[in-house]
Amino acid sequence: MADSQDQARLEGNLTRFIAFRLLYSARFYYPVFTVLFLDYGLTLEQFAILNIVWALTIVSAEVPSGALADILGRKRLIVFAAALMVAEMALIAFAPIAGFAGGEHGEASPLLFWLFLGNRLCSGLSEAAASGADEALAYDSLKALGREDQWAHFLERTTRVVSIGFFVSMITGGLIYDAAVVNGVLGSLSENLSLAQTSIIRLPVIFTLVSAVVVFFIAIGFYDIDKVRLSALRATQEQSASLASRLARPFKQIGEAARWTLGHRFVLFVILAALLLDSVARQFVVLASEYYRVIDIPVSLFGFIGAGVSLVSIVNARVSRYLVATQAPLSNFFGLSGLLLFGLLGASFAIPWLGLVFAVASFSVLGMVQFQSSYYLNRMVESDLRATVLSFRGLALNLGLGVASVFYTALVASLRRQTPDGTEDEIFIGALPAFPLYFIALLLLLLFAAKVLVRDGAPFRRIGGKAL
Repeated sequence: MADSQDQARLEGNLTRFIAFRLLYSARFYYPVFTVLFLDYGLTLEQFAILNIVWALTIVSAEVPSGALADILGRKRLIVFAAALMVAEMALIAFAPIAGFAGGEHGEASPLLFWLFLGNRLCSGLSEAAASGADEALAYDSLKALGREDQWAHFLERTTRVVSIGFFVSMITGGLIYDAAVVNGVLGSLSENLSLAQTSIIRLPVIFTLVSAVVVFFIAIGFYDIDKVRLSALRATQEQSASLASRLARPFKQIGEAARWTLGHRFVLFVILAALLLDSVARQFVVLASEYYRVIDIPVSLFGFIGAGVSLVSIVNARVSRYLVATQAPLSNFFGLSGLLLFGLLGASFAIPWLGLVFAVASFSVLGMVQFQSSYYLNRMVESDLRATVLSFRGLALNLGLGVASVFYTALVASLRRQTPDGTEDEIFIGALPAFPLYFIALLLLLLFAAKVLVRDGAPFRRIGGKAL
């Protein structure tokens, strides 16, 4: 148990973690993510390439960053992640936008794609650095307070606050992207106040840039709980360690965590199950704004939809907390799989307005996967390996997204060749039935792998909260 001074610092870590997650996650451009990239002047093909680059960047950096977090300290990685968030938003905040004439884009600057490429690279590195490090710092702070059994409750609280922030940012982001709303508000203040369309396109990005600066200062304020652990580690290792061994330490850490994960089949299954559910659901979420467009929902409502989804996430957090405490992990996995399949099948018909119900069902799976995988992994993994193993989860999720993005890009290219005169909306609708088929194929593959790999099925059969 920590003394009173350390206790206050540890409690501060928990508060800062929630604030960090809140501002890091709630980005004002999310409700218009796809259309914003296109309105800057990028093509749909360039957008798809940038998403693949983003996913591959995270995949490449995810596990090394987790190992560095365990070795160098979680706070340093969190600060690095925050600095990269500032950089990623600064790169595109004032990027050249193709002008509008008669509602159509002018020719985009050759520099535009490269600025967005830098944005995606910084974003991927930031996600990789933050993934695992922030969660490991929060869990170890709670553990140092002697309250690690409250992790599920703390996750629920974090999810609730982040969802409220997401709610506000979604509504705000959608409204500030609507020229009629922005200029209507400005006009009410002064008849001479108005913004051009190119300036309005930048607003969600600029708002997020301001949030990124706040995130950076929050990160700096974390109490470095790793000081004692790392000083002990250095006392026993660094006196006799050569430069080569020091450089090799992150890779040794990765190897140890990999062996530990492979030796704990339940942990391996949790990571693979999260990969399956997250990769398919997130690929659909990335394209959400285009889906809203094809089911005849006005752009001005995109932000309100995102806000509504965030409210659903609050309920999902409470449901997830109940499920991990009362249901077997395998039962929870099949429940989420059924929900996602229901959503994808319904969404594939692209029914105007009604399709929104199925889309929300698909989106809700993401938060529940995050909650449940975090609960199971943190309960199973030892502190010295926690950030690295959590990074394995992040690696798996983003690798899955990258693979899904490649398949989707190939599918869209194939449909375009088959129907060269088809519109973007028609091609998009034609690709929707592939989502449930892709998910079913991956589900069958995972179940086959589980049957081969899993020897001890006890953790899967027992009640979630009592099994761990």
